[in-house]
Amino acid sequence: MRETCILVDGHSLMYRAYFGLPPMDADGVPTNAVHGFLSMLLKAFEDINPQYCVVLFDEHGPVFRHETFEQYKEGRAPMPDDLIPQFDVVKDVLAAMGLGVMSLPGYEADDLIGTLSLQCKQKGIYTLILTGDKDDLQLVDDDVHMLFTRRGISETVLYDPAGVKDAFGITPEQVTDWKGLMGDTSDNIPGVPGVGEKTAVKLLSEYGSMDQVLENAHSIRGKLGERLREHADLARMSRELATIKRDLPVYISLKDASLAKLADGVPTMKKYQLNSASERVRRLAAKGGKQETAADVDTLPDWQTITNEEELKAFFTPIPNEPTAVFANHEETSFVRPDGKRAQVAIAAGQQSLFDAPTWLLPAEALKMAYPYLKNGIITHHAKQLFHLMNLPASSQPPLVFDTLVSSYLHNSQERSYALQNFASRDAQGVLDLYNKHKEQLKDEGMDTLYQEIELPLTTVLYDMEALGFQVDAKVLERLGADFTSQTEELRQSIYDLTGVAGFNLNSPQQLGKVLYDTLGLPTQRKTKSGYSTDAEALEAIAPLHPSIEKILQYRQVNKLNSTYIDTLLRQMDSKGRIHSTFDQVGTATGRISSNDPNLQNIPVRTAMGRDIRRAFIARPGHVLIDADYSQIELRILAHMSKDETMCDAFNRDQDIHTRTAAEINGVTLEEVTASMRSDAKAVNFGIVYGISDFGLARNTGISIKRASEFISRYFERYPGVKQYMDSCVRFGYEHGYIATLFGRRRLLNELKSGNANTRNFGERVAMNTPIQGTAADIIKAAMVNVAHELRKQGYQARLILTVHDELIIEAPEAEAEAVRRLLRQVMEGVIKLDVPLKCDIKVGFSWYDTK
Repeated sequence: MRETCILVDGHSLMYRAYFGLPPMDADGVPTNAVHGFLSMLLKAFEDINPQYCVVLFDEHGPVFRHETFEQYKEGRAPMPDDLIPQFDVVKDVLAAMGLGVMSLPGYEADDLIGTLSLQCKQKGIYTLILTGDKDDLQLVDDDVHMLFTRRGISETVLYDPAGVKDAFGITPEQVTDWKGLMGDTSDNIPGVPGVGEKTAVKLLSEYGSMDQVLENAHSIRGKLGERLREHADLARMSRELATIKRDLPVYISLKDASLAKLADGVPTMKKYQLNSASERVRRLAAKGGKQETAADVDTLPDWQTITNEEELKAFFTPIPNEPTAVFANHEETSFVRPDGKRAQVAIAAGQQSLFDAPTWLLPAEALKMAYPYLKNGIITHHAKQLFHLMNLPASSQPPLVFDTLVSSYLHNSQERSYALQNFASRDAQGVLDLYNKHKEQLKDEGMDTLYQEIELPLTTVLYDMEALGFQVDAKVLERLGADFTSQTEELRQSIYDLTGVAGFNLNSPQQLGKVLYDTLGLPTQRKTKSGYSTDAEALEAIAPLHPSIEKILQYRQVNKLNSTYIDTLLRQMDSKGRIHSTFDQVGTATGRISSNDPNLQNIPVRTAMGRDIRRAFIARPGHVLIDADYSQIELRILAHMSKDETMCDAFNRDQDIHTRTAAEINGVTLEEVTASMRSDAKAVNFGIVYGISDFGLARNTGISIKRASEFISRYFERYPGVKQYMDSCVRFGYEHGYIATLFGRRRLLNELKSGNANTRNFGERVAMNTPIQGTAADIIKAAMVNVAHELRKQGYQARLILTVHDELIIEAPEAEAEAVRRLLRQVMEGVIKLDVPLKCDIKVGFSWYDTK
């Protein structure tokens, strides 16, 4: 097998990791970038299985390119203070792991990568460049590929020559010409003024090279031709700056780049409290720096491939009556067997056996084959995904004993990814190991009850909701789509008439900005990379100055409704006319459930057109929708947790809390409160929950900052218990490093350790908000679990189909509607006993629109 070497752009990964993870430290030494760096590096080791690795770093000071262009990289923001010391930490760890670490004064990491990748190629070694810098695309060929990091620390794209062409429209050989024409703002490489990425690609596609573009510039018409002729020397200099050197006086030592001594780095990792990374390194080292291959048979339990029912029965016969760890391949996860082949389904029982279905079986078929033997319960990672593969009703699924995905989330709700490989080996045995670790960890952290009584059973509830879906009336959507299309055309023509400019692309910020700011001469707003801003905030600021602005805002609103909701929903309906959203249980730091593909929680409700979309969401024939919405749940939780007498009194008297607050702040009676007073008080009430500032309140209400400051001061004077409670949350956060909900859910507060004042301020707001918002999330989750349980227990056909923040929607047979309505109120209002009553607003209708 051909050997592999990974060349890592150390500076690129450290920067991406620093901005991709919240602050964290080890005994006062910041380590968030180190955590992220190692996570990306180790994932590459796990996925690629290399034999060698060298990490390249930039040196401080000027490089040879400054001799060509003194302004090279000018204007870059200085390195953040708490990132600087992390380079020494990561180099210390890498050295302890026995990996190659290299830098060279006067040159950049890219030049070292270029040189070493050429040397590897000459030695017959396949090279993979791990970086977030597009400059390295020029190095890609049949023997050198690039693993490009993007979107935080968990997502990468692998580029070979064809991939570069598909993604960017150019070949690797054209990358330096591409940079020469368009420049590179991140490195302050000028390029040809007015030539952007698309134009550069178009020119290279037509002429083949920058030299040919410049040679034919005389035949290129208009401003573009003028600029190419005028700035030809600038283009050539820019190309030179972008070209990576491949002949530096450095040489790769394969011995010093071997992964053979990874485990030597574990003590150093533990010194810096890099516990997750050290566990992953230990596992890699136990396998000789590889993933599971044929050489690893001795390190894993016995592996059996089951091909028929008799073999399966024989496999399970000696296994004790205990839960079985199950792990299946699907789109998000994969794993390999000891013989190096991709497995389908793995089952671990005790410490003795691993079972794999034959490769010709799909994972879903393999799971169904094993299903009769899983009656003692399953332990898995991402149970909901496993349930979908099994494709059985929730009531028929094997008992769920433990889901390590959810336990990983509870332990740290701010991870960017909960993929199994971040915590354990990607197989059933890894799930079993993580289960044994997490069940004790949850007890130690006081979250065992939260996990067992709410989060774990919720997984099955969410699966049932996803499988059932929500009925949609396609005719309503089609009618709305036709109406929206007609409105956009009318608005488009009106905008052309009002501006006096026809045919420009309203969806292009650049073209719209040119019309508004150049042609009409309206005052410019914020500057962006592509010109002056034309976002909603910028347009609203100049709306009184020209009648076209209001039409543009209306056009955007209608166009978004049509493209984002109407078209998407029609595409995603199944053959029975139902939409199946995915509910993410582990996607938010607060504990809230999110919805995606499609996001049904985000359908607009503030406008009549947005609300009309809800007319399309209906109950199936013979059924109704029952919508139960907690009333002011966060403020009720705040009253309970703060013990503020005035606020508790308002809720216990069943007074309107916003009217009561308006009366308290303005010093008037309840009867004297005006609509405007109540509106401002409502903004204060909800803003306080989120730690709002006087500036934020002023922006939300349109009042002056001075008046907003007075509002907040008077609020805390009238509700002193709230102020005391908020302050106590912040103190607790600083003292313990986390904050918790009434149900024990923890959120880590690494932001409070930051040296950056803005980051600390954010951490303080999180400390104030999390107990409120997190408890609200816990309550709605507990309500979902209890409602689903009672519906089944009492034999109702009604089923939960959607949750939107503090709201539950049930589809029920018409004959059950009244009984289910009573059950909903009883269960939801009785989830937890607070010092003030929980209240639900419940409505019944044939469409979602009818229930509002």
